[in-house]
Amino acid sequence: MVSTLSSPSAMNGFDAAREYDFSEEEERAKATYQDSDEDTEDASETDAAKLEEEYTEMKEQIYKEKLTMLKKQLQQVIDGSHPELLRKIKKLEQQGKDRMRLAEVTKNAELECVEHHYIRERKEAAEEFEQKKIDLKEHLINELEDRRRNIENEGLSLDLNGGDFFEVKPVNTRKLRRRPNEPLPMPEKRRKASPYILENHEN
Repeated sequence: MVSTLSSPSAMNGFDAAREYDFSEEEERAKATYQDSDEDTEDASETDAAKLEEEYTEMKEQIYKEKLTMLKKQLQQVIDGSHPELLRKIKKLEQQGKDRMRLAEVTKNAELECVEHHYIRERKEAAEEFEQKKIDLKEHLINELEDRRRNIENEGLSLDLNGGDFFEVKPVNTRKLRRRPNEPLPMPEKRRKASPYILENHEN
């Protein structure tokens, strides 16, 4: 026993029996570690609350920025300076110009077509007038020629039947010489028509 106690290990302050026992320092270190874990948990809870608060503030900030941007865009639309509005207006203006140009081309084409139609109708009307005038002249000429031929035929038939039919030949009367001491002839008195004869003529 004495030898054991007086062994070098004991003399050096090392106790083999107490090799696996916790010392006070170890107990304090363990307590300190446990306290550190609790502090870490508390810190984690604090950080989570802080992060949640920061997230809420960020959401509010984003909401305010969006609202401000929308108000700004609304004012730009009202003022007519919104980029999207200007882009769409420019597009509409281009579409309007294209439609107006197409309408102008269509109008010119239709006017040209109407002009050609007018010229053609006018030419046809003038040609029809001249042709009808020629036809009218020919008709009148033919009608007058027919009448002339009819008259000539009538004159020819009169010649064949006797051309002297309407001619009046003078009657030759023989005058006798008056004898000496012969009284002059008295003019013949016209007989007065009887009332009976006149009455018959009136009836």
